[in-house]
Amino acid sequence: MAELMFRGLIPAFPTPLAADGSLDEDGLARIVEFQIARGVSGLVPLGGTGEATSFDLATRRRIMEVTVSAAARRVPVIGGVLDPGRGGALDTARLCREAGADGLMVIAPYYARPDQEGVLRYFRSLAPELKLPVLYYDNPYRTHLVTAPETIARMEAEGLIVGMKASNTDLYHFAQVADRVSDRFCLLSGQDTLFVEQAMLGAKGGVLTSAALVPGRWAEILRLVEAGRVPEALALQRGLHPLMDSLFAEQFPEGVRRAFAMIGLPIGASLPPVTVLSQTAEHRLAAAIDALVADGTLIGAGA
Repeated sequence: MAELMFRGLIPAFPTPLAADGSLDEDGLARIVEFQIARGVSGLVPLGGTGEATSFDLATRRRIMEVTVSAAARRVPVIGGVLDPGRGGALDTARLCREAGADGLMVIAPYYARPDQEGVLRYFRSLAPELKLPVLYYDNPYRTHLVTAPETIARMEAEGLIVGMKASNTDLYHFAQVADRVSDRFCLLSGQDTLFVEQAMLGAKGGVLTSAALVPGRWAEILRLVEAGRVPEALALQRGLHPLMDSLFAEQFPEGVRRAFAMIGLPIGASLPPVTVLSQTAEHRLAAAIDALVADGTLIGAGA
């Protein structure tokens, strides 16, 4: 198999913010270092976890610049392009490229509600301008669009994308995509809760939110799947269920922010319209974090 451009554990991580909601550049550099020191294979700033759509273009540019600088070419940096249409997507892609990104993760246009041919036309129109390798961000929950496996395969065949983040709970759809793309395609899981299942079907890694906290455990799970030790991989994944359930229980990504604060790496609160966690959710998250710290799965910022 040809060496893949993007593989392994590539966290989508929250954007550290100051008390006034402005970018905390020092905090961003710290969270990048935290993840790289714990073995991530890449980074995705400006994803949904990073609240990309809450920032203006100047702030997005600075987020990318700080991330690229802190990563210092040790791992690839893939800029999230979550804009609903072509103009905004080109603006975000341009700033990511100028900031030094190694690739882009581009979502389908979700206001126009295109059909399959419309998705192809959209990415064909973007391709000459993007000038970076593109991961297709398949997220039916956000776009209300199910992209057919045949469409994804055509996008690869036409050179429009090099891979995909599959934030899709339909495992049959994932299997159909895996059957139609080439061995060079960077097929990545986007479902923390179904990572093992998607890896069994052909995922070469994942863009996972919880990997920002426990990349080492997810990397171990991936190694077990690749070695055919699926029951062991599933057991380790089940051990992360309390964490995943608490991270995604209420308004996202506030749970992820609180988790980082609990391990000694405070990164501020989410921007409106996301609200604070309820007391019940806070206690549930704290219990999940404490259990993972106790068994050595989660290593705090001071370690």
